[in-house]
Amino acid sequence: MEAITFIVRCIIVLLFSWLCVRIIGKKSISQLTAYDFTTLMIIANVASEPLVYKISSKAFLGSIVLAVLTVIIGWLSLKKKFYNLDMKPDIVIVNGKVDKEALKRNRMNLPFLLSLLRLQGYAKVSDVEFAIIEPDGNLSVIPTSQSRPVTPNDLKIETQYEGISLPLIIDGEIQYSNLKYAKLDREWLNGEIKKLGAAGTEDVFLAELDTTGKLIVDLYKSPVGDKPNIF
Repeated sequence: MEAITFIVRCIIVLLFSWLCVRIIGKKSISQLTAYDFTTLMIIANVASEPLVYKISSKAFLGSIVLAVLTVIIGWLSLKKKFYNLDMKPDIVIVNGKVDKEALKRNRMNLPFLLSLLRLQGYAKVSDVEFAIIEPDGNLSVIPTSQSRPVTPNDLKIETQYEGISLPLIIDGEIQYSNLKYAKLDREWLNGEIKKLGAAGTEDVFLAELDTTGKLIVDLYKSPVGDKPNIF
């Protein structure tokens, strides 16, 4: 009986912690700020208390308070007066030269900076016009004009607009919001996929509509390596 009770508490704590992270927002998962990271660390400890001490009310209340406070801090950071409430970007390389004082401010040594540059695809500091440590700790690199990749604009080549493809069917399920956005209906979609021999949407793994109006369909029965069907 105790084992079942403990399992139930684990499930409740997991779901509640998940709720708190959802309250804080997606930014806390993809780009942690200092206050986001601090809150998640504290919530991890507070929310897990019921698994040890069997006292759930205070832990749940504390987790909610922490999540709400983080949301408030995030809201304040959107106001001009609080733009630098957490951290601000710091330039560590200017015109191919490392700013030693900036490295000290960010407690970063030169070998680590060089490692980050290599991960960005730059083997030499002289190839970098600016390197900026962002508030989330990532390094943004702006290369010199001679070191950046060649673009169609450099070669005076006209390119067509590509935009973004709309997935209309994902894993057999119709994405009605995308279908509505494309100003199409289910009857049109069913007619197009049946041209491939599909009995219905359940036979379609993925169907995408590109910006030129072409429908690209990948069926479940299509062997790996085969090109998708394009209408």
